[in-house]
Amino acid sequence: MYLVHARFQGPPGVVLPPRAASVVCALAHEGDGIEHVVAHPRALPHPIVGLYVRAGSLAQAESNAAGLCRRVLEHEEFAGWALLLAQAPMVAPFYESLVALSVPPAGSVDGTGQGHLRPGESPSTPPDQRRE
Repeated sequence: MYLVHARFQGPPGVVLPPRAASVVCALAHEGDGIEHVVAHPRALPHPIVGLYVRAGSLAQAESNAAGLCRRVLEHEEFAGWALLLAQAPMVAPFYESLVALSVPPAGSVDGTGQGHLRPGESPSTPPDQRRE
């Protein structure tokens, strides 16, 4: 199952229809693989409809979601709206924040002169051949 975000742009000053998620669900076909739909009307810079899609691949999930959203645009509640994109959201910023929390600050060492990226010295290396 894949999460696909569909970004919509409406006419100036118009908010995402309150029944957006219900309209999307009602227009879904069996072959679309839609499991769940949620609307985020206050998402910036554009409202988002999140679609949980059963599909064999990410590309197929995005294609199914986009096709469904194009049908949604024909519904009267979406008059004047446009689909900007339908794709899986990037999760890289979330994982980057986790990595940032686990990495010691730059220049920190463990007391032996060995930093986060420097391998430890081999105990079998003679003292006169060790790096300084």
